[in-house]
Amino acid sequence: MAATTPRMRTRRIVAIAVGAVAVLVSTFVSVSVFTSQPTPTALSVDNGAADFQSHEQRNNAVPNPATAPTAPKAAAPRAGAPSGTGSGPEAASKLGWQRIGGDEFTGGLGNWDRYDGPGHDGNGRRSPSAITVQNGVLVITGDSSGTTGGMASKSSRKYGKWETRAKMPRGSSAYHPVIILWPSQVAWPAGGEIDYAETDTNSGNINFFLHYGAANNQLSATKSIDITQWHNYAVDWSPGRITGYIDGVQWFSTTNPGVMPPGPMHQTIQLDLFGGSPGTAQLMVDWVRMYS
Repeated sequence: MAATTPRMRTRRIVAIAVGAVAVLVSTFVSVSVFTSQPTPTALSVDNGAADFQSHEQRNNAVPNPATAPTAPKAAAPRAGAPSGTGSGPEAASKLGWQRIGGDEFTGGLGNWDRYDGPGHDGNGRRSPSAITVQNGVLVITGDSSGTTGGMASKSSRKYGKWETRAKMPRGSSAYHPVIILWPSQVAWPAGGEIDYAETDTNSGNINFFLHYGAANNQLSATKSIDITQWHNYAVDWSPGRITGYIDGVQWFSTTNPGVMPPGPMHQTIQLDLFGGSPGTAQLMVDWVRMYS
């Protein structure tokens, strides 16, 4: 495992209702990455590797309040939902997690703050108009003018489990889909950050980045998968461990007490532009679920 120079680039949020901006850097410690069963899929770990998806400056970030989620009603069948979303192996089902919240995207987006402002590192713009719900699937679209989108959940908690079913159709490598747990009370970067699915839309890999500490140090892992297909990406955050799963199979884990986030976090979903002359791209999310 190799260490690299800390990142100095920037990334994430300006919300309609809750603004958020901060700064990023990076370094290294030891991380354990496992698979729960042998797999021919290539898996590599880079301790402190340059997070190709750098994060947007959030000076004077205003955290979302810690909102206690309520147990959800069972999701109604989605008439007209795109064929092929399927279900797929879920960490929650395999491990018996108890659901306490989430979004099936069968209604509005009232549980989310949508970003409205400059894009990642000043590239393009984030607009609520880039976010739609189509037949029960959340779609964030990045266009050739650099307009894209992102949004942050209004529900946060310290410890728990999150799982997101998503796919990233083949598109411009300038666009980077990312699914994050972001600090709600302790200001970033000291509040930590868990990027439990991150890539670009022309990649054959998915990445896990765990950011920690005031210097924005990081642990990371990379796995080769077909991102254009539906996959279930999950993270289990407990007091002594952070574990990542893809389709119910463990692929990232650390028990290092020095890297654990110090306070509550909330889910974000983003399609970030990384400069240049973009083509087009999409991030599609079938559902997001939260577990105790």
